Amino acid sequence: MASGIDARADALLSGPRGRALCAAAAGLDAHRLLNALARPVSAVTLRSIEEANTGRPGWPPAAWAELSAGDAGTAPTVAEVVAVHVADVDLDALGSTEDPRMLLAVLAEAVNDWTFSDDDIAAAVAFGEAPEALAPVAAALAGAPGAAWWWSPAALGAQRWIAWAAQSGPPPLDGAADALREYSQAEAANEARSADMVPFPPDPQGRRYSGMWWSAPRGAGLAGTTRELPGLPAVQLAICEDSPGNGPVEVWDVGIDSSARAYEVDGPDAWCALTEAFPREVTLSRRHDWWRWTGWEGRWLIPDWAAVADSYDAVHLSVVGHLQASYRALPVAGGACTCIAGWDPDETIWLTDVLARTELAARWENGIGRSLVSG
Repeated sequence: MASGIDARADALLSGPRGRALCAAAAGLDAHRLLNALARPVSAVTLRSIEEANTGRPGWPPAAWAELSAGDAGTAPTVAEVVAVHVADVDLDALGSTEDPRMLLAVLAEAVNDWTFSDDDIAAAVAFGEAPEALAPVAAALAGAPGAAWWWSPAALGAQRWIAWAAQSGPPPLDGAADALREYSQAEAANEARSADMVPFPPDPQGRRYSGMWWSAPRGAGLAGTTRELPGLPAVQLAICEDSPGNGPVEVWDVGIDSSARAYEVDGPDAWCALTEAFPREVTLSRRHDWWRWTGWEGRWLIPDWAAVADSYDAVHLSVVGHLQASYRALPVAGGACTCIAGWDPDETIWLTDVLARTELAARWENGIGRSLVSG
């Protein structure tokens, strides 16, 4: 049986966002990878890079030696490009990182900057071809004390809600049932409207169609919160898939009723189980975007959030749950698939009225934290 660290490293390597995280920690982003794969390697380039790294511990990696010995003018493989970058990582330092904030930059690169453009999708496919090359970075991250909270459940005693620049005031303390009812009606209308709007599969001219692509109950008037970290009022300030941008925001401390029941999505199995227990068909409204990301052409399901609310007050997506399971076609019963999309790491979405109190904790502007309002 794999050790705890091995199992955690495997989790980071199993999803496109997790592999993007490991690549970011190795200093490799999607565009650099694609550029490297598209250009043949010249003898001059090989020699200059090798000279620049002479004397560095662990240099050259085996993949680089093979690349150097190959024919000049041939493009490197994905594994070769990744191995060169991984060789430049101080794995001991990465694996001993204690401050959670020190790892937020690579998390942000894997989440905030991953827009699923054609290049991002191509890079996701490419990273999937080289898990062995990324494995040392995954193992270092899995053992880093500063990453331990990535595997933790919702921190119900330290939840923060962000009022982005277009908003003001505290999160709603009631009205969740009405919000979910309206959301369900909107989902049904969108599914019906999508039936005749766009052809599927895409037409030969390659025209692209899009629509609702998120699986989280966005736009429903429900509160979504993340935890506080030392020196950071809310995780969502640093890691946010679709940030409204810079500008002044308010961060509200949220008290939770002690009886609240939170469902934990810590990986694909938990999400699939939730979807199978409370299925909702969204094939027509999601198929274009989700097919483009995953290649799955069949039926799509997500959880029926109004039905979920009968059993749970909230659903929490852990950081590793996001990295492992997001933007994948995950098989569920009945020959369908499901997908996690549009849900931030560590975000808890509240489905019932269990937010007990709110208090303005901080103001935040352009990445600069402000003191407590009361001060």
